[in-house]
Amino acid sequence: MICPQLVSNHRTPKIIWYQTDLTVVIRIPLIDVSDYYLRVEDTYLLFSTKTNDKKYYLILYLFGPVISEQTIHKNVGREIKIYLTKTLKWFPWLRLIISREKNLFISYDADHIHDVENVSKKNDFKVGGKIEEYKRQNHIKHIWPVVPSSDEEESDNEVDIFQFG
Repeated sequence: MICPQLVSNHRTPKIIWYQTDLTVVIRIPLIDVSDYYLRVEDTYLLFSTKTNDKKYYLILYLFGPVISEQTIHKNVGREIKIYLTKTLKWFPWLRLIISREKNLFISYDADHIHDVENVSKKNDFKVGGKIEEYKRQNHIKHIWPVVPSSDEEESDNEVDIFQFG
């Protein structure tokens, strides 16, 4: 039996996304959208609209869970912005969707790409590098944080090895 090829009258819109520690921001660049449908659940997102006599439909099965009640969306003229709140805060998503296959319509927002290598080297030198070096030189296994009591005032002349600087 030969099955006919599935044909859809709907197009898939382009998706541009980025993440912060707490949120995932999805941008759908469509011009002249007056009305759209958006449904966000814990693990997926549905979007549809009609603009310029073209129908768009999108289903995204998300990489991580989100808090659907805290979703914010707005039409800013040239695009639809969707702000999703991550359920697992400070957990970076490796990709937007659960599927490992490359999707041509999904891209990461180039304006929000950070140079991770330079940031980690900088942080290792300032924080971890100095502390670890101090611990090695003085044969210390644990450094406990110093909590000043309420009647003690810190002097400006004292050197704090934990100071970021």
